[in-house]
Amino acid sequence: MQGNPFSLRKRIVFWLVFLGVSTVVLIIAAEGAGRFIIYLRYGVPGKTYGLWKYDPELGAIHASEAYNLLAETDNYGFRNRDDVIEPKPKNALRIIAYGGSTTFCYNLANDEAWPIQLQALLRLSENPKDQVLNAGAIAWSIAHEITRAKRDIPLLHPDYVILYSGVNEEVNAALVKLEGKDLSLGIAQGRPVFATNLDQASWLMRNSVSLRFLQYGEAMLSSRSAAKPSEPAEIQFERGDADPVVMRHFLMVLGQFIDLIESNRATPIYVTMGGLRNPDGGIRRLLQYSRHGAELARERGLLVLDSQEVVDAYPGDKRELFAETGVHWTKLGAKLLAQFIQAKAFPARTSGLNWRPESLHSSIVYHVQ
Repeated sequence: MQGNPFSLRKRIVFWLVFLGVSTVVLIIAAEGAGRFIIYLRYGVPGKTYGLWKYDPELGAIHASEAYNLLAETDNYGFRNRDDVIEPKPKNALRIIAYGGSTTFCYNLANDEAWPIQLQALLRLSENPKDQVLNAGAIAWSIAHEITRAKRDIPLLHPDYVILYSGVNEEVNAALVKLEGKDLSLGIAQGRPVFATNLDQASWLMRNSVSLRFLQYGEAMLSSRSAAKPSEPAEIQFERGDADPVVMRHFLMVLGQFIDLIESNRATPIYVTMGGLRNPDGGIRRLLQYSRHGAELARERGLLVLDSQEVVDAYPGDKRELFAETGVHWTKLGAKLLAQFIQAKAFPARTSGLNWRPESLHSSIVYHVQ
């Protein structure tokens, strides 16, 4: 006697529905448990887990009042612990620092990143309400940075804008090509071209704790200093000279960035990027964009500071100044860079600190809070 085919079909449908519902429940439970554990370990009262949010123009941008394992953002989405002081205090400096992960400082805690160390030095020596806003973002090129700056600068009226950028240009160009965009056409039209297909543009990458755990779970479970985010603009150690088309795009956007800053009555400061001098020339290639940008900045009459001076003057092992990439500053390197910028760009607010190579031997440099 044959069984009832309708009963068999019902059983199959039941188990498929059961497995589907069970899977969804398990995923929701895992997400909830993951977020609870992260909050217990890293939570910041009044802030929400996850640094990125959707942006129709950039693909994603830093969310306001957010945190993750290492970082937190303020009410404007800058990587600062404290909110932007409004209205802007009289006689206080407001500085915005733009760049990629070398400004964001993915490997350091908020207060260890060089923009915030610069803020601490300025506040200690002059006005406790001086602010240095960290607008760095992982994997961003200068085209991403100016797009955000067009929103920030007219609204916040900074006194100074620091530009520290260049290492993400070739990766941006590669990702732009994958999107079907034409960098050369952007140059011809005078239009910055940037990728919107970065990791943070993915809804799942922004919102799923489980997915992020699968990607770099070991770092999430270990010490917070090991929590390295996924970065499409990972350092590429290639030989040779910089790509000429990418270079033209970088210099074009840099010129527009300077125009934007000056048209809003702020003072641009160009900081040439520093790094380890590796024998195969990979880092040298990456830093060519920043170095050519310094030439343009000098032609435009900007104050140009070369952070390689900090590296070359350091009396110890140069590797102590950088993470494994060779261009991301360590806590010590970030401290030295902050002191260098303070003394060179803000001499009236240095309280007697006169940065020079021999000062690297002083207790000022090695006393890192």
